[in-house]
Amino acid sequence: MLQKVLVFCFTMLISVMVFAQDYPFSLPSDMEATINITSTSKEEFNNLLLGTNTHHFTTTVEKDLINKLKPITIRFPHGLWSNWYDWRRDVTRLFGTESFEYEQGVNKTIKTKTVDLLESIKTFDRLNIKVGIDGLTSLNTTRKSTTGRGFDMMWTFNMSADGTDFNNGCPETIARYDDLIARGFEVKVVEMGNECFYPGQRSSIIPNVEDYIARAKSMSASLKAKDPNIKVSVPLLRRDSWANPNWNSDLTEDLTYFDAVTVHTYVGSDPDDSSNSNEAYSTALTARKHLGNSIYDYAHQVAPNKPIWLTEWGVKSGGPNAVSALGMADCYIFMSQNQNVFERANWFSVNGKLNSHYVWETYISPSGVERPRIKYPLEKTLFGSAYEIIRWALENTTLIESDVQVPNLVDGVKSVNARVVTKDGKTSVFVVNLSNQDVPFHVNIDGVPYTESTVHKAISFSTMDEERAMGIDVNPLTLISEGSQSITLPKFSINIIELTNASLSSSKIVKQNEVRIYPNPNKGVFNIKLKHGDDTQYRIYSINGVEIQKGNFVSSKEIRFETNQTGIYILKLEGAQGVSTHKIVVN
Repeated sequence: MLQKVLVFCFTMLISVMVFAQDYPFSLPSDMEATINITSTSKEEFNNLLLGTNTHHFTTTVEKDLINKLKPITIRFPHGLWSNWYDWRRDVTRLFGTESFEYEQGVNKTIKTKTVDLLESIKTFDRLNIKVGIDGLTSLNTTRKSTTGRGFDMMWTFNMSADGTDFNNGCPETIARYDDLIARGFEVKVVEMGNECFYPGQRSSIIPNVEDYIARAKSMSASLKAKDPNIKVSVPLLRRDSWANPNWNSDLTEDLTYFDAVTVHTYVGSDPDDSSNSNEAYSTALTARKHLGNSIYDYAHQVAPNKPIWLTEWGVKSGGPNAVSALGMADCYIFMSQNQNVFERANWFSVNGKLNSHYVWETYISPSGVERPRIKYPLEKTLFGSAYEIIRWALENTTLIESDVQVPNLVDGVKSVNARVVTKDGKTSVFVVNLSNQDVPFHVNIDGVPYTESTVHKAISFSTMDEERAMGIDVNPLTLISEGSQSITLPKFSINIIELTNASLSSSKIVKQNEVRIYPNPNKGVFNIKLKHGDDTQYRIYSINGVEIQKGNFVSSKEIRFETNQTGIYILKLEGAQGVSTHKIVVN
C-alpha cells in the first residue's frame, strides 16, 4: 500500500511539474522572423534607462562591488527608508508620531494608520545605523578624479523633514541640497518622496493628499530657486488604490509644480502555485505590455506630457529564472522604442535581495541567528547576466529604426523583439526570442536581404523556470554561429548578432544643441531654428508612430499643427547635416 501511495504521489508531482511547464501561448510550428532595417532613421540611446538601485557604500567590499558594477545611476536613498531619512545624522528615523489619522477613499473616511515598518525604523535610529552618504561621497570623489565626472544621481527627498509649516521655505530641504553640493555631488533630479500614495509611507506631518501637494509645491519652488534647471517628480500610482483612489488626479490638477512623474512597476506572479503557473510565465513573457499599461492606463491618463521616471521596476516570476530574464530584456527593448516616454529607469535592485543581480546565501551570525548576505566570491543571477548583456548591447549606441515581422504572443507583444544598434563602427541586432521554438531569423537592410557574415552569440534556456548562476567574470554569452550561414534564434534566448559587413546609410545624427525648438511645450505653434542653413525635411508623428505632417525648410521654420489635439508628438529632422528626433509637447 505504501508503495502505491508513493507511486501515486510521484506521478502527481510529475504531472504538476509538467503542468507548470506548459508554454502559455499558441504559435505556428513553422514560425520565422524577419527584421526590416531602415538605416536612414537613427536616434541616440538614452543610457539613463540602464540605471539601477544600488546601496551599501561604506566598507571596502561594498565599494569594490560598486566600482565593479560602474552604475549608470545611483538612487539615494531608495525605498520606504528615503521617506524617513535624516540627512544630518545619515540615519533612518521617525518624523512625526508613530500613528496618525488620515482620510481614506472617495468618502474621506477617517482612519488611523501606523507608520509602515515602524519597528525597523526605531531599530535603525536606536543603533545609529548609517545609510551611507560618507561612503557614497568617497566613491563619487574617486569617480570624479578618474573619469572627470561624478555619478549621475537620483535623489529622493524626505517630504516630512521641513515640518508642518508649508510656507517656511523648506529649510531642511535647502540645507540638504547645500550639503550635497558641498560634498561635490550634482543635484539635478529629485524625487519628492517615495510611494507617498501609500498612507504608511506618509506621516503625521503630511497625512493627506492635500498636505503632500502643499509640501511638494513648496519644495519644488525652493529647489528651483536654488537652481532653475533642477527637475522634480511626483510619485503616481500604477494601479488602482482603495486608500487614495483619486491620488493621481489630485496631484495632477496643477501640472506646473513638477517636471516628471515617478512610477514603480513590478511585473510578476508566483509559478510555484500550480493553479496559476501558466499565468505567471505568461505575465513575465509579456512584461512589456504590463509595464506599458502601468503607464498608459494611469500616469498618462492625468499627465500625458510628463516624462516617466521608472525609479523602481523589475520582472520576476518566482525568481531569477529564464522567463524573468527574458521579460526583463524585452522591457529594455520596449523602453528603447519609447524614449519619448521613458526618461529614466532604475532596476530594483542590484545588491539587495529583491531581483538581485547577485547570488545570496544564509549564514549563522555570532549570536547563532540565521541571516542573509551576498555570497562571495560573487556569482551572477540570471538578472545579473541579462543586465550585463543588455548593457553590452545598448549602452553608448545609436539606435537604428527597424520592425520585426513575426507572430504575436498576445496583442501588442511579438514573439521576437529586436533593436538594431551601431557602436564603434559595428552594427548589431539585439534580439529576444520569447517563443518556445528555434526561429529562423532573416535580416533586410533598406529592402535588401543581408546575406553577409555574422557573429551570433546568445544565452538560451531549455525550460521557462531554469535558473543559472555563474561567476562574476564569466561571459554569459556563448557562440551560436559565425560566418555567412543562415541565422536561427534558439528558443527562450537573448541574442546579440553582429552584422559584420552591414552597409548602412551614412547619414549622421545631428546633436541636440545644433537644433533649437521653442516654445516647447506649446499651444500648437512652435519654431525650429538650425545652426546650419541647409535644406531640411521635417516630419511630425503621433505618439503611435503615425505621420501627421511634413514639409521642408531652410535654417528656420514656424510650424503650426494641423491637428488640434493635445499630447506628445515626435518631430524628425533630416538633411545634409544628418538626422535628429525631438519630443514636442502640445498642451
